[in-house]
Formats: sequence, C-alpha cells, structure tokens
Amino acid sequence: MANQDFEERQQQQQPQELGYDPNFVPDSAWNVFGVLNFLQALVEKSAIIQILEQEKEGLEQFTATDGYDYNGGSNVLKVLGYFSMVGLLRVHCLLGDYHTGLKCLLPIDITQQGVYTSVIGSHITTIYHYGFANLMLRRYVEAIREFNKILLYIFKTKQYHQKSPQYEQILKKNEQMYALLAISLSLCPQSRLVDETVNSQLREKYGEKMVRMQRYDDEAFAIYDELFSYACPKFITPSAPSFEEPLVNYNQDAYRLQLKLFLYEAKQQQLLSGVRTFLKVYSTISLTKLASYMEVDEPTLRTILMTYKHKTHAVDSDGKITSNADLDFYINDDTIHVMESKPAKRYGDYFLRQIVKLEGVINEMDGIKLE
Repeated sequence: MANQDFEERQQQQQPQELGYDPNFVPDSAWNVFGVLNFLQALVEKSAIIQILEQEKEGLEQFTATDGYDYNGGSNVLKVLGYFSMVGLLRVHCLLGDYHTGLKCLLPIDITQQGVYTSVIGSHITTIYHYGFANLMLRRYVEAIREFNKILLYIFKTKQYHQKSPQYEQILKKNEQMYALLAISLSLCPQSRLVDETVNSQLREKYGEKMVRMQRYDDEAFAIYDELFSYACPKFITPSAPSFEEPLVNYNQDAYRLQLKLFLYEAKQQQLLSGVRTFLKVYSTISLTKLASYMEVDEPTLRTILMTYKHKTHAVDSDGKITSNADLDFYINDDTIHVMESKPAKRYGDYFLRQIVKLEGVINEMDGIKLE
C-alpha cells in the first residue's frame, strides 16, 4: 500500500521536481567522441609518442625513470599521455574498432616491460584488450602469444596480490583470458606457443569444451557463444539512448552485433577444419583425390583451398601479411604439396619445474624431526 502511494505521488510530480529538466540535451553526457578527443589531446600535449620513439633510439629513458627527468621535472603529463594510449585502446575495443585501438597502442612495445606493467591492474587490462582486439582481427598467433605470457605471469604472482583491492578483478580477468585462449586455440591450433603450465590449467578448465569446439555442429557454436559472451568486454554504442522511447532497451545491441560477427567468423573457420585434417595427414596429395575425399568437385576444392589460405593469414600492425597456420601448402601440376612446421621440443621448463619440486621435497624432509 505504501509503495502504491509512493508511485502515485511520483506520477503527480513535475519533471523539475524529479530532478529531470526536459530542456536538457543529454547528447553531451553520452558523447563518446568527447572521451576520445580528451584522451587524444593528452597524448598529443604530452608528446609521449615522440618520447617513446626517442627511447627506442637510446636518446630517452622514459621507462627506466617512470617519466621523470634529471632536472627534477614532473612526470604527470607524460604518464597521463602514456596511459591515455591504453585508454584509447580500451574505448576503441568497447566500440568494436579494433584496428584503430591497436594503432593507438602502437608506440608502446607490448613485448617489453614498460610503464604499463608497473601496476598489475594496468598490465592485465592492457593485455586483455590487446589480445581481444587481435583475436577479433584474426591475428590468432599474436593473441595466443600475449595471453600465454600474461596468464603465466598471473599464475606466478597472484599469491602476492591476495590483499590487494584489485585481487577479485585480477581473478576475473584471469578466467576471461583463459576462455579467450581456448577460443583462439580452437580456431588456430598452435599449442606450441603455450607454456606447459598454462596449457595444463587450460585443459583443466576447458579441455572437454575445446574438443567439442572442433566439431561443426550446433553444440560447438553454442560453446563459442558461451565463452565469447563470458569473456568479451562490455561493448558500448557511440550514439546516445533514445529518450523518446524510454521503454526500449538498446544496451545489448553492440554486444549482439559483435557476437554475430564473431560467430560468423567461427563458422567459416569450422567449415575449413576438414581441409586442415586431410592436409595434416598427407605430405603430397592430388586435387582429384582430395576432392573425392571431401565429396566436392575440383573447382569447388580450389575455392575451398583459396579460402583456407585467406582465413589462415592476417595483416599485422606493420601492414605485413602473416600466417596463423601451423602448416602451409602450394599447388604444382594439380598436386598439393604440404609443408608442416615442426615445433622445437622444449625440455628446459620441464626440468626446471622438477628441480623446484625436488628442492621443496628436500626442504620438507629437512624440517621433519626424527625421534
């Protein structure tokens, strides 16, 4: 009854009494271009791009000094400009403009330690958005490589951040990146790029699902949908909500669009999984024989092979075409010649882990007091 009286009084109130001015134009409150302009202005004002270029040439020591100079100058503007580039990557990822996001981060060498790695929250967020953008641009090898490095780093250091207010967020991003790594490896089987520790954790979390994701059926696509929905960032639209239709909810439109694009790409990749299966078995095979195995005619097979070539290659940040495939092939006189890359076996990590375990056992035995 009290709740009903409250609703009736609220309906009788004027808009001004409710704190809403009908003459207020809300576009400025939702204007994403204002955010992008402020971040870009900080980058330009700080001259951080030129500073990082000079650092690569050995003329600056921005990373080593955290932006301070020897004359006692402040580092505030330079660091603001530096993290504004990370902010631009995040905003562009949320908008679905992955190419521009990666272009904004290009001055920062993501393969090296930098100012962004000095705070674990910044480190994880940067690599998460960087890896996700590469995943959406079909740069699977780069995404796998960076996800592997950050997941291994979290595995080794998360125990030191248990009392940090960011600890729960660290664990959440950790789980999301394992899901993204599972997606990347299902679309681009490159297990040789993944450390044994990370691979063990991945198999424990998503091993069964990754096997099912290799199939071309509704169950596989449902798993892709599930993992993407769990691990993707919270996408936004650059336009303001419609206040003339307050009951219409558009907040999921951006997410649905990105999910649709991702699943469309995943379906195309899965259609080509049969080609990869046959190519891994043979070193040479005639077009006629492979066409009969795949139950298609020869012109269709040529189209499929060209599509496979296209889907296993991507354009990197430097504009160069790179391969995501673990095998390559060429056609000569109607015969397919397959060249499979042989990953070098790594024994060092395994022996180091066993040595650490042995030292732990020895220390425990030394601590035991015998009567």
